[in-house]
Amino acid sequence: MRQILAFLDTGIQWLCRAALALASAFIAILAVVGTADIIGTSVLGKPLPSALEVSEVALVIVVFTGLAAAQMKSAHIAVDIVSGHFRGWLMRLSQASARIAAMAFFGTIAWFGGQEALHSLAINEYASGGTPIPIYPGKFLLAFGCAVATLEAARQLVHVLAGHTVTQQAAQP
Repeated sequence: MRQILAFLDTGIQWLCRAALALASAFIAILAVVGTADIIGTSVLGKPLPSALEVSEVALVIVVFTGLAAAQMKSAHIAVDIVSGHFRGWLMRLSQASARIAAMAFFGTIAWFGGQEALHSLAINEYASGGTPIPIYPGKFLLAFGCAVATLEAARQLVHVLAGHTVTQQAAQP
């Protein structure tokens, strides 16, 4: 059983890193598209066609595929004025409750995002712009990012229930 949990632990952390790599790639795409658009507009007097639409889709992908890495590092905003003083079972209860809430939140977004992605694919949805840009890949990656964040919150919950303290320092890769 311990080997299975270790395998799942490693697999979920790998998915978090893969999602982060995907987010990083789309940050690079945003930088290239933004730079090309600015140079095209300023120097040539002609903006890059569909730069806005590409940027919109890329931003969604960056935000939602980055969620899993933020969850893995416990880097989400936390107000711990009270919970920072918890010890023992109360701290574990607080951490478990936070992980369950994260699972419900990210899981809901993943589910409805996936449904919307399937609908978008079925109707072949494209952004209207100078060049047609498909919307459904961004919606699928939104669902993927939230699904991985849900798995990471579940992984952390197992650690909390096993008696391990999940902190930002302990959760770093």
